[in-house]
Amino acid sequence: MKKLIFIFTALPLLAFAENYSCDELLNDMNNSCNGSSLCIDNFNKYFEIILDTCTYNESERFAYYKLLKPLTLKGTLKYIIDYNASACSPDVRYSIFTPDNEDFSFLIGQEYNGALVKKSFKDIEKMLPKWFKETMLAGSVSFNVELTLENIKDEFYELYEHRNVYKCLGQNISACNFGDEREIFPKAVKVLGKASEEKSGLSSYIYVETSMIYYTLNTEDDYVNIREMPNGKILSKIYKSNMDNIVIVDLE
Repeated sequence: MKKLIFIFTALPLLAFAENYSCDELLNDMNNSCNGSSLCIDNFNKYFEIILDTCTYNESERFAYYKLLKPLTLKGTLKYIIDYNASACSPDVRYSIFTPDNEDFSFLIGQEYNGALVKKSFKDIEKMLPKWFKETMLAGSVSFNVELTLENIKDEFYELYEHRNVYKCLGQNISACNFGDEREIFPKAVKVLGKASEEKSGLSSYIYVETSMIYYTLNTEDDYVNIREMPNGKILSKIYKSNMDNIVIVDLE
């Protein structure tokens, strides 16, 4: 009786899985161009996916991209403080970059990793208003900037090992975040001027997945005074009729 011996190899399947993952991630990036052929051309002209960083499953889609040629873009750099964060996105302070050129719309809303550009980061820090730097008020400050992108060397961690990759753009879509998160890594940032600043309303303080402490006014008057210290200078008043529209930040 003859025996049939089957030999299976996982290599072609792994290659197929990797290519499939990368293709799906590239489709996500192209879809962010909203059908603009110029935008898609620019993405393919300047960026290339790093094949062995692709992850694609039900809970997460992830990849890094490298820059193929020098790229400098003008746009708006927006620093944001928003306490309306979830457990998946715990950072209340972050910054995003929006290019002026709509043909680079795949970069719109990308998180800006300014910590890597230490000198530029310090220059921008000096221009931030006092309320943004020294208080817990929510809001945003925007600058008109010129951003120069470059590949940076970084460690990429896998299940059993880590290695170095040269990246300029990161893409992360997870079931937890319910959205497409990306990160860009600039070489230099030139501030062209301040665009705007704005303090946020009540919605920026509401915690979605954490608890808040609710206070009621225990007074026979229509209001209470907010003082600098006990029996000290009156800073403001809180009226009972406005209690539902007021949040107290940094209460000690």
